Amino acid sequence: MFAVPDTETLLDTARGVSGDWLRKKFPSTDVQLGTGQHTLDDSSLLLSQAAYDDNGAEYATRIQLREDKAEATWRTTMTAVRSVTGGTVSVDLECFANSAQPRASKPRLIRDLVAALEPRDGTSRLSVNALCVTPDRVHSLVDVLCDPERQMPAIVAARPTQPDPLWSERVADTMRQLAGDASTYLLSDLAAVNAFRGAIGEHHRVGPGCVRTFLPLVDPAWAPDAARHRLMGSGRWLDPSDQTWRSVARRVYALALERPLPRQLSALAFPDRVAEQHRQERRESMDKARLLTAAPAPRPGEQNEELLAEVALLNGLLEQADKELLELRRTVELAERTNASTREQLQVVIAERDNEIEEHLTTLDALQQERAEGGRLRLLLLRQGRSEEVAEAAESVPGIPSSFEELWDRLGELEHLTVTADRRIALGLDEDPMSRTWAAKGWTALVSLNSYAAAAREGRFNGGFYQFCRTPPAGGKPYSVKQVAMSESETAMEQYGHERLFPAPGGERVQMKAHVRLAVRGRAPRVYFLDEVKATRGGSAGHLVIGYVGPHLTTATS
Repeated sequence: MFAVPDTETLLDTARGVSGDWLRKKFPSTDVQLGTGQHTLDDSSLLLSQAAYDDNGAEYATRIQLREDKAEATWRTTMTAVRSVTGGTVSVDLECFANSAQPRASKPRLIRDLVAALEPRDGTSRLSVNALCVTPDRVHSLVDVLCDPERQMPAIVAARPTQPDPLWSERVADTMRQLAGDASTYLLSDLAAVNAFRGAIGEHHRVGPGCVRTFLPLVDPAWAPDAARHRLMGSGRWLDPSDQTWRSVARRVYALALERPLPRQLSALAFPDRVAEQHRQERRESMDKARLLTAAPAPRPGEQNEELLAEVALLNGLLEQADKELLELRRTVELAERTNASTREQLQVVIAERDNEIEEHLTTLDALQQERAEGGRLRLLLLRQGRSEEVAEAAESVPGIPSSFEELWDRLGELEHLTVTADRRIALGLDEDPMSRTWAAKGWTALVSLNSYAAAAREGRFNGGFYQFCRTPPAGGKPYSVKQVAMSESETAMEQYGHERLFPAPGGERVQMKAHVRLAVRGRAPRVYFLDEVKATRGGSAGHLVIGYVGPHLTTATS
């Protein structure tokens, strides 16, 4: 969905581009775009609609293609509407799966429309390929990013210091996929990268080979704002085995689905000219049948011919009625499936909301306790005349990682943990829209485990991690005890225990049941660990081992 400032030829251009797209999909069919229903082949039906104002001027058009295939029914809808304030174009792809969910891809129609209409998002221009930004155009790019009217993401990529074909191929493919859903820019060279860094600041920079997704309302003057705008490092783009780069497009797609429809589209209604067309055809057929029955009695030979003609007309009416009923049933069925899907999504959102409220309350409680303890310690230091240490401690507090990639880079700060978990599985969580929240919770969980391991080694705590979170010692950093599980169900271990074998420091694989929950919905990430801090024998003795950070493992109910 995007805005088009030039509305004079909007409807004709949108119809023309849609027609060209349809003719490429159905090369052996004479595609007609006139108002009404058109059968393209045995399984494809085209619906063309138009809306007119009181003066008889067309202000909206809709082209809808429905394809009834074995794996699913696909419905692609292009809607274009214009007014005195501008125009809007949207393309929706719906999939009604008949069995397993088939793979959906973005229709080429969207790229064709973007190329033909040159839409805008505030001051930014949407394009099929990334717009090249030279050093002298960097300030214009910063203005685009900070534009309060911008509603879509803006993707900024910076060329690596050395040319790399894989990087160029992946970035170009990503930018093409984002046509119509984001504005895309490419910093042309190292001089442009440095100029951009100087213009937008250290925290919002995009280093060589990196790609950053800038959400709306960028605030370069506020350092914490940078965490909202996800940065993907060059290593993810340059590693042939790493597919995380695909998450950039997936995240933008998810954001596009969350955008509310503008009033132009939400209030749009098309007259049902197809039904009117069918009613007119029925009236004409009925009039012909009445003329046959009202004519004077014919001679015997002529009577048979007229009876046959009347029967043919009535059969035609019945056949047409059958087609209309079949099409109506199909329309109702798809509408019911759409409503059912919407209800399911609503239930998921409600459940996630309730869970997030509970988690926020738990977090606020922990934060209050931390602040109270920090306040007491600060007061003690100030009473001892150690104000410089208080100021130094306040300045050196590190922030929370905004991604699992950043979390992994900071594992060295947790000196009491031994991490054997697969890095690629953990970094795969960055593909999810919730990854920033998960990374923050994951870091908090690891800090808590590190705090527990330190207290256990120093003899300040004799219980296990669960008890540590329930009644932490002085200076301890507990995690929400509701999100800590020290074992798995017998059913899960019997059926899926092999999934819970993770590497230990000695090289062998050991069973880990204890875990920390980072979420309860979606991919519901978990952190599995082995507590051998107090052990004196075995390869893991003295260690608290983090064996797995990744999506929820299989259970009997998952």
